[in-house]
Amino acid sequence: MKNAGSKEMTPRRIVAATALLATLAGCQAQKENPVPDHLLGVWTTSAPRYADRYIEIRNDMIIFGTGGDAFELHALTDLREAREAEDIVYTITHLNHFGQAYTLSFYYHPAKDGIIRFKNQKEIVWTKEKL
Repeated sequence: MKNAGSKEMTPRRIVAATALLATLAGCQAQKENPVPDHLLGVWTTSAPRYADRYIEIRNDMIIFGTGGDAFELHALTDLREAREAEDIVYTITHLNHFGQAYTLSFYYHPAKDGIIRFKNQKEIVWTKEKL
């Protein structure tokens, strides 16, 4: 049985902490580095390994669908754009619910309403879902 004063990270506390981080970081991200419209939305792939996964990019957060109904919310803190030859490379810095910073780098191509390929998995194509 849990102690009423327990500081355990329950799902409710995780969601509350993430919402707070997303709000604080989102305000900063929107002022300095708004996410381009062509990146906003839900990205999926037909790769069997990621059949039930998705990535949703918003101006203030990035959501990782981790299978089934499970997901992780990360506060988006920075977005950088660079060129590598013919490619546009985006790097998103985001915070998990513990405040740990992570980066996600990917190539963006405008073909076919946009595709992304992660730098560490170039063979897997992610496309944006139509609204």
